[in-house]
Amino acid sequence: MADSKKFITRIILLMVVAVILTLWLVSLALAKRDAIIYPSNIFIGGVSVAGLNHNEAGDLLAQRLPASYGRQLLLQLPSKQLYIPLNQVGIAYDIPATLTQIDVSLNQKGIGVFQHSITRGNVRRVEPEIKWNRTLMEQKLTELKATYDQPAVNARILYSNDYLEYIGHKVGYNISIVASLDEIDNSLQKGLLGPISLITKDIHPRIKLEDIKEVKDMLGISTIRTNLPHTDLNPLIQALNGYIIMPAEHFSLAQVIKPKQIKSNNSSLTLVNSALYQAISQAGLELTDNQLSCTNNLQHPILINAVIDGNNIIIKIFGCQTEAGKEIVIITEKEEIPPQVQIKVVKKLSPQERVIVQEGQSGFTSRNYRIVKINGKETERTILSEEHTPGRDTIIAVGPGTIKK
Repeated sequence: MADSKKFITRIILLMVVAVILTLWLVSLALAKRDAIIYPSNIFIGGVSVAGLNHNEAGDLLAQRLPASYGRQLLLQLPSKQLYIPLNQVGIAYDIPATLTQIDVSLNQKGIGVFQHSITRGNVRRVEPEIKWNRTLMEQKLTELKATYDQPAVNARILYSNDYLEYIGHKVGYNISIVASLDEIDNSLQKGLLGPISLITKDIHPRIKLEDIKEVKDMLGISTIRTNLPHTDLNPLIQALNGYIIMPAEHFSLAQVIKPKQIKSNNSSLTLVNSALYQAISQAGLELTDNQLSCTNNLQHPILINAVIDGNNIIIKIFGCQTEAGKEIVIITEKEEIPPQVQIKVVKKLSPQERVIVQEGQSGFTSRNYRIVKINGKETERTILSEEHTPGRDTIIAVGPGTIKK
């Protein structure tokens, strides 16, 4: 019985030795083969190099790698993806370096002979080595920066038909070229063509939506009549209309028109300045520099609304009314002026004959008032403008001797 167990043990040991020897011989053969021909489990950028030698694999990769792995670099901006042809930025597949890396890994010292057999069934996917030209890439990023940098957009307030509409702000961004180059370098070193997020720096607007939500009350208004051509006044009025002065900000008409390179004559500037600072002084802002500039010394932003209505320049100032119960309103009162009657004697008419030559039409006088109310009670009334619409007299022709009535 003991001899039988020893015999079985010897048989098992011999079988194990035979298996190990066979595996070693197969692995040794595969190791020698792998030094010349790539194994079937290696894919470079999605291209199989199974059964090919170094030169054959290089030729195949040069032919198929662009289609398999990509011909474009994918760059990611906050709201846009950009596809850049590789040749525009000096990017190319470094096939010799890629194959050399694989050759070294297959034949490096210390790798077990048995590994050539054991890892045979494991697919090995290799990212290709990529070389690139930093100077060309920097030039391309400079072009992209000029095109895709986004300026910040201020929140706005639109005033129309006695209604204030609030338009939200937008955060802008600038592409950081140096940081983006480093990010691209990191991705290309890993053999990745994207998406690569370009590094950007946020640009915050001067005026945000949450800053202007309290702007809802009229604080001041002025009206000045003018006979100047609208073509002289419109550029100034358009530049002013919708302008917001933030708390503690300094303001002048000059600083508004200078960036827009508005050209205007002295008469127009003087007139608009006068209307502007009448309204601003009512709103309680601090006037400086001989009333040519001001500082918003209030706790809330100020909105300037500027329009030309007929022959009137109208400036309204909106903000947040902090005086309890105070309200400023604009009212228009219209007074009718009945037509006068003119009697004309016409000799060719018979006595007592009357003919209406012209029907009369009433005229009107319209007055705009600025009314200040405290707790609903009028405490101040200021006339802003007065417009006269002439009527038309009634003309009656009568014959000689007719009694005029």
